[in-house]
Amino acid sequence: MVKKKIAVFATEPVTGNIGGLGIRQLEVARELHRKGFSVRLITPFPVGEHREKFPVEHIQFFHHPALAEEPLRWADALYASQPSPHFLRLARDMNKPVAVDLLALLYFEELERLPVEQMGAAEQGEYFSSRAWLAQNQLALGDFFLCSNERERDYYLGCLTQLGKLPPDVYPRDPLFRSIIDIAPFGIPRRAPRRGKNRLRGVVPGIEKYDFILLWGGSLWNWYDCITPVKAMTRLLRKCPKAKLVFLGTQHPATSKPTEAYLEVKRYAEKHKLLGKNVFFHSQWVPYGERDHFLTESDAGVATFRDHIENRFSFRIRLTDCLWANLPIITNPGNTVSGLIEGKNLGVIVPFGDDKAVADAVAWMAAHPAEMKKMRQRVASAKTAFHWDRVLAPLMRFFKNPQKRLPVFHHALARLSFTEFNRRDFKRVLFLRSAPMPQCAEALKAVRSIAPHAAIDLVIQPGTDAAALGGGLNLIPLPENGFRPEHAALVAGKEYDLVLCAFNTNDMTFYANVAAFANNVVAGHYWAFGHDGHFMDIRPLMSGGGIIPAVKP
Repeated sequence: MVKKKIAVFATEPVTGNIGGLGIRQLEVARELHRKGFSVRLITPFPVGEHREKFPVEHIQFFHHPALAEEPLRWADALYASQPSPHFLRLARDMNKPVAVDLLALLYFEELERLPVEQMGAAEQGEYFSSRAWLAQNQLALGDFFLCSNERERDYYLGCLTQLGKLPPDVYPRDPLFRSIIDIAPFGIPRRAPRRGKNRLRGVVPGIEKYDFILLWGGSLWNWYDCITPVKAMTRLLRKCPKAKLVFLGTQHPATSKPTEAYLEVKRYAEKHKLLGKNVFFHSQWVPYGERDHFLTESDAGVATFRDHIENRFSFRIRLTDCLWANLPIITNPGNTVSGLIEGKNLGVIVPFGDDKAVADAVAWMAAHPAEMKKMRQRVASAKTAFHWDRVLAPLMRFFKNPQKRLPVFHHALARLSFTEFNRRDFKRVLFLRSAPMPQCAEALKAVRSIAPHAAIDLVIQPGTDAAALGGGLNLIPLPENGFRPEHAALVAGKEYDLVLCAFNTNDMTFYANVAAFANNVVAGHYWAFGHDGHFMDIRPLMSGGGIIPAVKP
């Protein structure tokens, strides 16, 4: 059996110091390799030494999409996280199925990341319209989608519906549309995290053997509430002096300068004389293969956020490391991970921006080791759902039989604006009277608005009173009721710019006959006018496919 070839396109470093998305992209490639696929992992960042059993390649496809052509030609299918429209169009032109990873809602992240209030209206419009355009292209051109939670999936199901990406022929065998978009949260290794030589206790000045270590793992982004845990430490100086907050890996490896959040936290800790006393920064990014040593030294994890739309839809990937290491967690409500923590009692949920509540949670944890042991056991039980082989199962399922997914409307017509639509220069139109008279009248009205000077031949069935359709029509009566392919001989030798019928979904067999008639007529375009007032391209029906809705005139 020939192995399917999958090209995994990464957006971050996947060797050396790697962040959350880089970890996910690396684990996707690893799982594909374990499942017997032939894999190439491609990153726009330099590739360091590694022990992967598949090629890891440095290709600058971000800025030069044409460089992706060679791996695209090699692959049977592709995995890409937040791919560019240029990349997706290239994949479409090469007929390569693409699994698009929608782990993060970039539009909502950007609302928090950027100083929106300082941007002018034109700047806001330009930037965020480009974000929306990017998301629309990813959904329109992708073939299978992963997102991190059911709440996010509901959001994307709405978007995909509007883009025509939930085809009705899928529904009978897949009524939840999971073959099109499914859940794949951030995962954790199946192996247990290692305990080894201390990296913090007795090593970092100020952190002693029996201190209570509260770990913030990962970078400090501006849309997180990084300051509240630091403020909580001021409350614990006397109440719980053994509580030590450690920020681990404050600078993301894909960024070049510190974030505003990091600078704010550092200034606050220095001003209140917390730095090196009960607030510590391990600024160097910890290699992916070494992070478990820091995790197993810690007593609890913390990650706090603000109450905004990004938090509602997010999956807090930094908290999965805490789950992996069996760490109880202090965090805020509102996202799916906090819902899991609260529902299974895996930690403490604190109100947004409440440093007293954070301080109380830390003090309680430090004072109740027996309860903490039980909480760790509950974490150990809950975390098995996040093993990489489990969370990536939907992706493996897609790659076993990857397929292109066309939308239910025709691409060319769907791209026409109202103005472009009315620029159609139809000089000769063949109209097939194939619907109730009021609908036919609406169809002719629409054609006349597009091409007011066109000559219109009207094919009608016996006994039809065409007066309601207006004058200026060249009537061509059928010899009998019902359209037949052989009836096209009535217009033999004629060529039309457009063949149009009025389409109604009540009788699909009847309209298949209309399409068969049209298939024997020479024309530049073959359209139907639907009962909902939309033009449709009937060429797919003529070739045995389904009717494809398009543009409303």
